[in-house]
Amino acid sequence: MAFDTLIAAIRRLNISVEAIAAIGAELRLRGDGHDGDPLVRDLLRRVMHEIDPQLLDGVDVNQAATALGIIQAFFRQAVDLLENPTRPRGWFYDDPVVLQAQGQGSRVAIRAIEAAAAERPPLREVLQSPGAFLDVGTGVGWLAIEAARSWPALTVVGIDPWEPSLALARTNLAASGAAGRIEFRAQAIEDLEDRDAFTLAYLPLPFLPGTLIDAVLQRVHRALARDGFLVALVYAPQPSALDAALTALRTVRGGGHPWETSEIEERMRRLDFAEVESFKPPGALVHLVLGRRAA
Repeated sequence: MAFDTLIAAIRRLNISVEAIAAIGAELRLRGDGHDGDPLVRDLLRRVMHEIDPQLLDGVDVNQAATALGIIQAFFRQAVDLLENPTRPRGWFYDDPVVLQAQGQGSRVAIRAIEAAAAERPPLREVLQSPGAFLDVGTGVGWLAIEAARSWPALTVVGIDPWEPSLALARTNLAASGAAGRIEFRAQAIEDLEDRDAFTLAYLPLPFLPGTLIDAVLQRVHRALARDGFLVALVYAPQPSALDAALTALRTVRGGGHPWETSEIEERMRRLDFAEVESFKPPGALVHLVLGRRAA
């Protein structure tokens, strides 16, 4: 009976696995301009119709690339968990597909920041004024490139200690047309020495080990210009206990910590950030915690 129950659970959960794979396949075929085997293509369209016939309506090329990146990152990390469950926690990925997929998915943070700025004139002014944007953990650089494209008045500095990612970031930047406004540094955030340099800093907290949080916030506070903004990203509360457990597993295995907004708000206030608040972008799977370096 136990085995039968296990197989039934696997089959039930596999529907979600295959459905997400089908969405990713459809996005990839559309992006590549290929159809593949006609019968398989027809059946894929049928699956998409059963999921939601309007799911991809109005999705532009950049949004499709971001969504496909998220799917690929989830699947590659899931395969790594399946094949290497005993490896130590930390970010060890050097597979270009994983790194590029993670980077493509990270671009959603730019839209989240824009949503926050739409309701906060001081943040909107920072985005539209000459200044500098610090992208912590820039990875392969897609978020930095998206920031440069979205906010033409800003220059961007992306820092990351993981050389396999930075090598791809330099390649992506060279093809982006934004090379004159973006600098990549092989540097960990705990080694950041800049002072009063950035009008906006972005910090993806799910990738930050818990033991580093206070030191990192201090470094960022020091690096911000007067009245500069810190935008820290955390995952939104999950809709079920299983979702929460899976998110925590993926986060910790990647070397991060499953922070809650209240924890970050408290630490930011303790370190003299002003105007600390949380913001949930409509429809997003993340929360932003915002604060300013006091004048």
